[in-house]
Amino acid sequence: MFKTLIASAAIGLALIGNALAAPPDWFPKDSKKPFEEIVVGFANLGPSLNGYAAAYFKAFNEYAAELGVKPIMTDAALDPARQADQVRDLIAQQVDVMIVWPVNGKAIVPAARQIAQAGIPLIISNSMIDESGMEAMTSYTGPDDYAEAQEAGKIMAAALNGKGNIVLLNGTPGYRMAQLRYDGFMEVISKYPDIKVLDSQPADMSQAKGQTLMENFITRFGKQIDGVYSVDSGVGFGALTATRAAIQEGTLEAGKIKFVDATMYGFVWDLIKTGEYYGSVYQSPEEDARLALRSALKLAAGEKLKQFEYLETPGVTKANVDSIARPNF
Repeated sequence: MFKTLIASAAIGLALIGNALAAPPDWFPKDSKKPFEEIVVGFANLGPSLNGYAAAYFKAFNEYAAELGVKPIMTDAALDPARQADQVRDLIAQQVDVMIVWPVNGKAIVPAARQIAQAGIPLIISNSMIDESGMEAMTSYTGPDDYAEAQEAGKIMAAALNGKGNIVLLNGTPGYRMAQLRYDGFMEVISKYPDIKVLDSQPADMSQAKGQTLMENFITRFGKQIDGVYSVDSGVGFGALTATRAAIQEGTLEAGKIKFVDATMYGFVWDLIKTGEYYGSVYQSPEEDARLALRSALKLAAGEKLKQFEYLETPGVTKANVDSIARPNF
């Protein structure tokens, strides 16, 4: 009897909590479905990719809890085939709206088309789907990776005064974000005939691989290297670590190489302040996550969104670093 009373009290408190909870101010008043009944499916690539992804998923879960939303989450563990299977499972569960952070922009296209055929609105988050699957996407939320890379290119050109030799440490082949961050950077750098790309290699979003590639670049090119462009700060820090070792060995000159990347981590914010790292581009994983969930809930309510909902991503150098909040990842 006592256990029954406790259970009944718990249910009663839960019902009171639900009754008191109100949809957020930004939620459409004329929603075609009550806020508390919306089911969000999220087929994500997994938080193990890097520090940014880990911060994104932490923020996503916290925001969902704050709103009282319980999304159905899957983790592809960076496996595109697994992600496609998980998308089909979410379709079978008849979610009201789907968020997908693609492991591979091209590989996800057939699954994205299945989402569209099922009549489920689709948010592509953080990394763009391949152009061949754009018609299946309802809206994209996240960074404009091409614009970020263009900003990084401008920062590099300024760092070198329009002249010098650079090496590129790119992302994972097939990952749409990686291609955009290469293309945008090169679109700017190609306007400077006196800036030469010595080599360009995929670092797979890995700090360790960034360090290994930079060690190889130093062996091959040595003092010819004037600048390093990395897909993000994790890879960039790996390159910086290799450079520090070469400086200690006397192979390279301290302060000669300018480091620039396209997504700033907290430790690179620190290094920009000291001048050891030249520049980066600010991108908030917390706002990235919140934007995806807000947009998904609005779509499920029947609100029409812009096709592209971009984050603000300003360039950061020593000149303005104090005006930018230090990233917590």
